Amino acid sequence: MKRAVFAAFVLACLLGASVAAAAEAETSKAAPAAAEAKGPRGRLPAYYAEVVDEKQRTAIYAIQQEYAERIKQLRLQLDAVTKERDQKIAAVLTPEQQKKVAELAEAAKAKRERQREGIPAAETKKEEPAAKPAK
Repeated sequence: MKRAVFAAFVLACLLGASVAAAAEAETSKAAPAAAEAKGPRGRLPAYYAEVVDEKQRTAIYAIQQEYAERIKQLRLQLDAVTKERDQKIAAVLTPEQQKKVAELAEAAKAKRERQREGIPAAETKKEEPAAKPAK
């Protein structure tokens, strides 16, 4: 039973990661075509836009492009290590705890989706204060 719950948890994590990777791959395919048409583009570091000229801007974009692949690979490595860590942490929990964590995560996800859609959160009932004694 423990293994089945843990396997379901791991499967859910892997599915989420693969969906995110597919979405990133799709956007990264479109990005190079647009970049080639306009030349190197990027995002300037904070506060640089007001002080650099066009030549410096182009040089900064080229530097960013030079490091982009290395940074991407390091992020993938970090994601893999983080996933491995999370799996070990989940293995410490009992099946009941794993189920509760999955339920809490699902509830939080649903709440975020409602907030994105502009649906107000359910109002909680507040207890009315006790009436003050008459003097």
